[in-house]
Amino acid sequence: MRTLYLLSILLVVTFLFSGCSGMKLANSYKSDDFETLRNKKMLIIARTPIEDVRKAYELDLVSKLQGKGVNAIASHIAFPDLKRIDNKTAERIAEVIAMFRKEGFDIVTLTSLKDVQELDVMRREGGYSSFDEYYGNKYITLRGYYDDVTAPPRLGPKEMDEAITYTTETTYVLEAVTYNLALEEEKRLVSVSTAEITNPDTGKGVRKAFAKIVANELK
Repeated sequence: MRTLYLLSILLVVTFLFSGCSGMKLANSYKSDDFETLRNKKMLIIARTPIEDVRKAYELDLVSKLQGKGVNAIASHIAFPDLKRIDNKTAERIAEVIAMFRKEGFDIVTLTSLKDVQELDVMRREGGYSSFDEYYGNKYITLRGYYDDVTAPPRLGPKEMDEAITYTTETTYVLEAVTYNLALEEEKRLVSVSTAEITNPDTGKGVRKAFAKIVANELK
């Protein structure tokens, strides 16, 4: 019976703390050609049509990378007139790469929002209120339980009303892809990092969390 009570308490704790907001590195890839970026000039490009969002994402990641000794520069600063390549011919892509390399950028990191996922989560609250009320003050330690032969019978657990609530968790899936333009075309992809940020307080929270994850991977 005691084991059953303990399992009930642990299940309540699990429901209470499951689904908490947070951030994590979901997937990470580094090729054999990945090497330290500290001595290289890196261009950060945020792929979004909204200019203010682009600037904010680029600056946050640049700040984190510079803090780790990487010579990172935001694309909206290095190339104010840079536009999305709509006509993705081999010639046009080669022109853009040549433009980057002419300015000393061998490393390019592209970031983008890949997906927004929403999940309905059930949380169960209630049941047994605490270990204290389950065992009684006499039985918090083994010594108190076994040594006091005159102790009164153990009290039963105190129950609370059980309540079930439903909430929606929102997870933002973002990706950072890094290329080394100095390598042969088939070897240029050197790193991919996918991050998941769940229930951020603000859009700024998404940016900051993403920048921290990516900077840790590219240091």
